[in-house]
Amino acid sequence: PEAHSLLDPLMVLLVDRLGDGNARVDKAARDAHLCDLMRCPSVGASFTAQQLLRPLKKKSVNPRVYIARLQLLAAMVTEAGVQPESKEGLPLDPTVQLAMDWFNNANADVRENAVKLVAACYAHAGLKRIEKYLANIRQAQRDIFDEEFDRVDAGDGLEMGQPQSHRSGSNRSTPKGPAKAVPIPEEAEPEDLTTCQFCGMHNAEATQEAMDVHYWRECPMLTQCQYCKQVIEIATLGPHLRDECEGPGAAQAAQDLGPTQCPLCKAEVGSGEEDWRRHILQEGCAANPRAKT
Repeated sequence: PEAHSLLDPLMVLLVDRLGDGNARVDKAARDAHLCDLMRCPSVGASFTAQQLLRPLKKKSVNPRVYIARLQLLAAMVTEAGVQPESKEGLPLDPTVQLAMDWFNNANADVRENAVKLVAACYAHAGLKRIEKYLANIRQAQRDIFDEEFDRVDAGDGLEMGQPQSHRSGSNRSTPKGPAKAVPIPEEAEPEDLTTCQFCGMHNAEATQEAMDVHYWRECPMLTQCQYCKQVIEIATLGPHLRDECEGPGAAQAAQDLGPTQCPLCKAEVGSGEEDWRRHILQEGCAANPRAKT
């Protein structure tokens, strides 16, 4: 439609303001997306979400930016639904894929909001259609998603009248329609960050900034991908190189790496969470630049 072509340049500018350090600017950008554009008959949710679903171009991004996008997408999914059940809903696959990509972020609030976005999709699409995105995560991570799904099934956090989801055991085939309008979520309250969820480091006096520095520079369980500079778990670096990283040389590096090899020292580690903790924290990976000497 003509409205879409006219709005394209504006959408880029609006998305760039999401997560702005000025709370009023951030809220204005959210209101414009959800209230003014998504609910406009000539625009709709599908078009409004296009720019939100595009990968971030900058290598170093403030967590506020991720959080703002994830919260806005979750609100849009909750209200408009997902395709094809809802014609004007959001496309399911790119929405869940974005959430899972950002679930690897070092910031706890980003990960929490990524889980909530997947749960919003689950509420409309059910488990069968998103199961493939959860197949290769660690059991401890899967438990986080299952707990959020349980809350969705119980109706916790859902607006009255919003359709509840059905697990893979359900034979329900009736498409779920879009839900009633929901309020735009405010940025989540910061959680207790005194203990690193990856390496277990504890600092009773840690602040949000100090823990973020720990994730980005110090945590021995994390590393920076040399091809795209994203900080992720060492245990998931192999799948990252194979399936996500767009940096030059990443695909070849993935081919040279065995499925249970440490991507840093090439030692055989195993596939379990405890295998990786033993290799990195107890034995000490010889090629880990963050290992304590």
